[in-house]
Amino acid sequence: MKKNLLEMVPRRVGYEWEMREGRVIVFFPRLRSSIGKKFLKVVGKDPTYRLKLDPYCSFIWKLCDGKKTVEKIGKAVKERFGEEMEPLYPRLSKFLEIMERNRLIRYENDIYE
Repeated sequence: MKKNLLEMVPRRVGYEWEMREGRVIVFFPRLRSSIGKKFLKVVGKDPTYRLKLDPYCSFIWKLCDGKKTVEKIGKAVKERFGEEMEPLYPRLSKFLEIMERNRLIRYENDIYE
């Protein structure tokens, strides 16, 4: 069964995030394994990675609340940024793909979980 991205409902995964100067910063672990975490502690590295999103991605990130479809998110982006985001759906799709691949979002109605 082929999925229709426009009907999918993205939701942010449980990482902490905050707004600073109009941009979202997402906090997530650099390494997930206990060995990796111990290694970072030994070498004195911060175990938390800070991902700073640009204004466009910050706007999209906030809309990934598990309630809006990708189509509704696209319409909101178009209304907010207009022609600046064209080609809209290829750019939106790529952003969501990267976020999903890095386990920062998931889809509420993904039947393949």
